[in-house]
Amino acid sequence: MHGLVGLSLLMGLSIGYSRVITTLYAVKMDAQGWMLAAVAVSQSIGMLILATSAGRWVDAHGARAVFIVGSAWGMGICLLTPLVPTFPALLLFTAAASLAMPPRFVSINTIFLSRLQELGKQRAGWFRAAHVIGMTFLGAVLATTLFPMYGPVLAFWGAAAIFGLNILVFLLGIGRNRTTKRNPQQISKRSSLPQLFKSTLAKQVAIREFSIQSLNAYFAFYIVIIALRYLHLPARTAGFLVAAQGLAFVFTLVMAGKIAILRPRGSRTFGGLMVVGALIGLATSSATAAMYLYASLLGCGLGLLQIINLTEFAVLGETIGFSQAASVNALAGPSGGVFGGLLGGLMEHWIAPQPLFLAFVPLFALLALALPNKQTTPSM
Repeated sequence: MHGLVGLSLLMGLSIGYSRVITTLYAVKMDAQGWMLAAVAVSQSIGMLILATSAGRWVDAHGARAVFIVGSAWGMGICLLTPLVPTFPALLLFTAAASLAMPPRFVSINTIFLSRLQELGKQRAGWFRAAHVIGMTFLGAVLATTLFPMYGPVLAFWGAAAIFGLNILVFLLGIGRNRTTKRNPQQISKRSSLPQLFKSTLAKQVAIREFSIQSLNAYFAFYIVIIALRYLHLPARTAGFLVAAQGLAFVFTLVMAGKIAILRPRGSRTFGGLMVVGALIGLATSSATAAMYLYASLLGCGLGLLQIINLTEFAVLGETIGFSQAASVNALAGPSGGVFGGLLGGLMEHWIAPQPLFLAFVPLFALLALALPNKQTTPSM
């Protein structure tokens, strides 16, 4: 468990740090409108391309080899990114770096989902909490501190060092333990993507994951733009807004697991309503203190929804195989990230990013009213 949590923390750090320095680099290049949308999309394009392939690679070669190759690729791209300081090069290298994510994400999530039953479903949030600590707290704060001080070259080379540290921790913390092994029978029976989504449970958890991650991505990317360009706040404050949402998300994932598993319907309703309230506040507030408050409320609401969805992914894994469930997760989440990025960038000429938070209100109102899946039980 400790190895998985530690590695999840570092994976989140590598993702969050890289995304924020990429956003800051784009802002430094005076990127606006469609350019910002292109950056947001390029950060997730790799997941859309390789999500299902990564699951096959895990089945064929094992999680260890797939994770190491993905991390090494990310490390190499981060070393190259700042050497060609043009916006087209930034887009190209960002898209190339995103190809590192599916092998890393699917391999570690396959291990996690396969061990969730023995760890206890009430601890489902712990693994994601560690990931979020790294991504939205440590990554955001580190990036907004180091980028202004040292510039893009050292900032991106720091990202490469974090990818290398991911490999080391995997080998020391997980590589010696039981990992997923090749299973020729499982590979031959592996479903195609359309077959995977014939399952009602797969559709439901994918839609919920898409919704949660689209809002997470929109907030993480555009709250920086909102703070800097529209509210005229310093870069560190923008980073701390991301961190406030992340800390609230983490607190909920760690502390509310048992309640969310025992009372899934009530937790989903309460979590959805918290998100709706936070969205209205974020769309209408301008005071720094109020933005911190609503960012924290958003994190709490999304945390409750995430715990329930993680346990349902584990149920799905028991039905269709854990690597396939991880592939569904890898496809649904980044698809939401792409949607969130496109929504803000393409609409910026007509609607400012801040009031656009209201576009998510109907979606999460529906999630708040949705019934829990009958296949998900509150057993621990």
